[in-house]
Amino acid sequence: MSNKPYPPAPQHLRAACAHPDGHLTGRVSRATLQTYLDDGLVYRSDGDGFRLPPDTAQDQGAGPYVITGAGRRAILNDSQRTAVDSADDSGALGPKIGWPTADALARLRLVEYRDAGGNTQPTDGDDGRTGPRHRPYLTPAGIDAARAAPLPT
Repeated sequence: MSNKPYPPAPQHLRAACAHPDGHLTGRVSRATLQTYLDDGLVYRSDGDGFRLPPDTAQDQGAGPYVITGAGRRAILNDSQRTAVDSADDSGALGPKIGWPTADALARLRLVEYRDAGGNTQPTDGDDGRTGPRHRPYLTPAGIDAARAAPLPT
């Protein structure tokens, strides 16, 4: 077993997770990028939108590198992973998920807050007196992370 942290350079994956289109931003070393590609954490397409195989993506790709559900899941800590996995069929996170975890997932664009009418809200609506008024629900990216198979450790 390796003593190296996994995934390598997780800050790049976190930035991609928070990016509106899931794109890797900034400079990533070729070795780290190849690990991401080989492990299915990111992908790259050719000019026609075809997803390239990991062994040719760095040399033949035309577009940005895009984070996958597995890449999103790889950067979650245990409480965040538990929260994502606690979602019911409607996508609502379990009732015992704490606000720090839900807020961190919202910053990663894996959850959004919704009011009782199903409208998206910017926060949980807690004013410090009444408690949260809006529940966190998985976004499409959060659903991808929830569906991604756990990575080998």
